[in-house]
Amino acid sequence: MNGRLPAYKKSFFLSPEREDGLQLQMFYEDGIVYCDLFVDNRFEGYAEVLHGGMIFGVLDVIIWYVIFMRSKKIAMTRKVEMEFFKPVMCNSLYRAKGELLGIEEKNILATAWVEDAAGEVYARVNAVFREGKDFDVAAFIDRFDFSETTPEIKEYFLSLLETD
Repeated sequence: MNGRLPAYKKSFFLSPEREDGLQLQMFYEDGIVYCDLFVDNRFEGYAEVLHGGMIFGVLDVIIWYVIFMRSKKIAMTRKVEMEFFKPVMCNSLYRAKGELLGIEEKNILATAWVEDAAGEVYARVNAVFREGKDFDVAAFIDRFDFSETTPEIKEYFLSLLETD
């Protein structure tokens, strides 16, 4: 199952309706979640350099999606380790990617990174997530915009509503 992932309707990072946000488009392909990342100077930290908090936010969202796509678990960030190797520049094209590393007892391990067209890594986050508990699955699913997803990916998300 590959294709565009649904956008969380109110997400600063994903919603196509939030003009103040990044309007990123997430994709799933062969176990990897990725998006193209081109951010203007509205979110710079130093002159022409994308603020590290923005980079972390994008990678955190990617990790959430890859965990869901690989395990069908709705998980939340528990612990992260972030490394910056080179400045991510505003108004330059990068690709952000993430993959699931494994599940060890209650801990869900994943990583995400930002790379350039040559595959050089500029920043990486290694994270531990934990599965969320006791929330309204129907309300959660209702917060996604499936208008640009494949029927297969939509069905995958909607399958959370099915009861055994």
